[in-house]
Amino acid sequence: MEKYKVAVASSDGKTVDTHFGHAQSFLIFEVDEQTGAFEDVEERDVRAACNSQASCGGRIEEGDSMDLAAKALEDVDYVLVAKIGPHAIRVLARYNVTAYDIVLPIDEAINKINEFRLKIKARRNKDREVLQNGKNS
Repeated sequence: MEKYKVAVASSDGKTVDTHFGHAQSFLIFEVDEQTGAFEDVEERDVRAACNSQASCGGRIEEGDSMDLAAKALEDVDYVLVAKIGPHAIRVLARYNVTAYDIVLPIDEAINKINEFRLKIKARRNKDREVLQNGKNS
């Protein structure tokens, strides 16, 4: 049973509705890929990447604000936010985190991510079959 983590930026705990750079916390969900069932496992506080001391991704005393926000989420697979800029997407990708901007109820957004993962996995399995059958021919 494969599980993965999703970080969600939400102001009300019900809807993905917060910009990545403005999020001061993320709800972390663990998702069972096979069943699609998920549970809220923690609320993680982060230093907002966009703040009064620096523009989005600017230098602050502790380092690059965008990098610090991304590093706080390095153990998750996906980040769901209402808006995210290209720089933030690139920084998260350095930590192997995929970001999506989507404004939906959290349960619908996580279900969409899981459906996408299953489609990709099925496509990869089909490709492997084709390659293996091609080699055996």
